[in-house]
Amino acid sequence: MMQKLDGNVLAGPLASVFDGDATSATGRCTSCGDTAAVAQAVVYAATGRYVARCRRCDQVLLTIAEDGDSVLLAITGITGFAMVP
Repeated sequence: MMQKLDGNVLAGPLASVFDGDATSATGRCTSCGDTAAVAQAVVYAATGRYVARCRRCDQVLLTIAEDGDSVLLAITGITGFAMVP
């Protein structure tokens, strides 16, 4: 069963892909144009699986699947993904 959480739950999985706090990164939804930090996304999570959706229109922004030592990341609904070092 998936739990509904905020984007801060992605801090751990994203830290294994990006250097720094990727939850503070901003991006623009490809569907509605809303610009927000990853932490503001609505995330549905189950063990090792995450689906982040736009807070405004529910578009899938990114998905993460943890598979052992690997993290599979698909950023499909975000343009202009920007992280401040």
